[in-house]
Amino acid sequence: MTKPFLSIVVVCYRMNRELPRTLFSLTPTYQRGITKEEFEVIVVDNGSPEPPTLDQFAHLDLDLSIHHMENPTKSPVDAINFGLNRSCGSVIGVFIDGARIVSPGLLAMARDLIVSDDRHVVGSRGRYLGDNWQRHTKLRGYNQEVEDRLLSNSGWTEDGYRLFDCSVFDESSGPTWFDPVTESNTLFMSRSFWAELGGFDRQFTSAGGGLVNLDMWRRACEHPESIPTLLLGEASFHQFHGGVATNGELDVIDQFFAEYHRIRGKEFDAPDVPIKFVGTFNRLPPRKEMVPPDYETTKKGRGPGKRVASVAARALSPSMKRRAVRLIRATKNIIRLNFGAIRAERAGIESVRESEFFDSAWYLETYPEVARAGWDPAEHYFLYGASERRNPGPDFNSAWYSDRYSDVDAFGVNPLLHYLHHGRGEGRRIRKVSDTEPGPGND
Repeated sequence: MTKPFLSIVVVCYRMNRELPRTLFSLTPTYQRGITKEEFEVIVVDNGSPEPPTLDQFAHLDLDLSIHHMENPTKSPVDAINFGLNRSCGSVIGVFIDGARIVSPGLLAMARDLIVSDDRHVVGSRGRYLGDNWQRHTKLRGYNQEVEDRLLSNSGWTEDGYRLFDCSVFDESSGPTWFDPVTESNTLFMSRSFWAELGGFDRQFTSAGGGLVNLDMWRRACEHPESIPTLLLGEASFHQFHGGVATNGELDVIDQFFAEYHRIRGKEFDAPDVPIKFVGTFNRLPPRKEMVPPDYETTKKGRGPGKRVASVAARALSPSMKRRAVRLIRATKNIIRLNFGAIRAERAGIESVRESEFFDSAWYLETYPEVARAGWDPAEHYFLYGASERRNPGPDFNSAWYSDRYSDVDAFGVNPLLHYLHHGRGEGRRIRKVSDTEPGPGND
C-alpha cells in the first residue's frame, strides 16, 4: 500500500526559544518510521515581533515552509486554517501550540492509522516538562532557565522517549494512559475529514483560541463516522512559554467557557464516546500512569480508578486519606474541565482569606516552607494546609476541630470553612492553637 503524503501545520507566536526544539522533534532523523520525502512541515507565524525565518532552520533538513499572517489575530484559528489550505498532504496534523516537542513515533503511527481507515481521528496526550502541572511548578521557581537545564540534561535529542522520565500528564490528559482526554495538541485527520468538519471554527476569537482546540477534538470525536483514537507511548511535551491557556488566570478561563457557551449554546464537556487505544511503550511508564482499563466494571460505575482508590484507602492513614480525597477531587475537576467546581474552589479560598481566623503573616511565619515555595497562604491552607492539619491562624485549631467533630473529618471538609458556614450557627466549639484545653472564650 502506498503511504500518503503527510502535512504538519505548526502555529507559533513569540516562540523563538521553543520553536527550534519543536521543529527538531519533527525532523526525519529524530522521527522514526518516516522519511524526509514523506512529509512536509508548514509553520504559520501569527504576528510575532521577530518572526522565524527559513535560514534559521536550514540545518534541519526538513521540507519546511514558513508563512507569516498579514493580518494576525489574537486567536490562532485563522493561522491554522491558513496552514490547512496550503497543505498538500492527504493526511494532515495540526499543532495549535508550536511550543510542543513531540515523541519520535508520533508522525508515522498517526499516518499509518489513517491509512488503515480515513475515519480515524488521531490524538496524543499532552505532558508538562517538570514534576507537576506548570501552574504549580512556576510557584516553586520553575521557569525557562530551569527547563533549559532539564532538557540539556535529559538526552532527549538522542532519544526523545527520555522526555517521559522528566514530565507529567497535563490537566487535559491524565491521570492514566487509558483515560479519555479533553483535547489533543497534535490532531491528525485525513484531508477529506478536515474538509468535512470545516477546519477550526472562526467564531472562537479569544486570545489563544479559547476552547477552540477542545471544540475541534470534541466535534471530530463525536462525528458519527469517526474513530476517536489515542496513541499509547507517544505524547507532546509542553515547553514553558507563558501561554494564555496554560498559565492563564481563572478569570480568563471563565471567559473561554462563556465564549464556548455563546457559540455552541451549551456548556463544554469532554466527548462521551468510546476511545480506541493504539501503540506501544518504548519506556515503562510509572505505575500510577498504568491503571489497566476495565470497561465492564467501568460501565457498572466501578472503574479501575475507584477500585484502586478503594484498595489504597485501606492502607492510608486518616490524614493521608483526607489529602488523597482532595487531590483526586481536584484532579478530576481539572481533567473534566469542571470550572464550576474550580470557581467554587476559588470562592473557598476567598472565604478563608476574609475570615477573622485566618492570619496570613502568622501562617507564613509558622510554616516557612510555604513562604519559600511562593504560595499564597490562603490558597495553600485551602488546598493542602487543612488536610495536613495545619492551622489558619493562632485562634483556630484545625486538627482539634476535625478530631472533635467526626462528620467534618469523615467527609474531608475544610474545618475552618465548616465552622464559618455551619459550625458556628450550630453552636460547635473551637479552640486556639495555644490552648491545651478549651477555654471560656472557645465555647
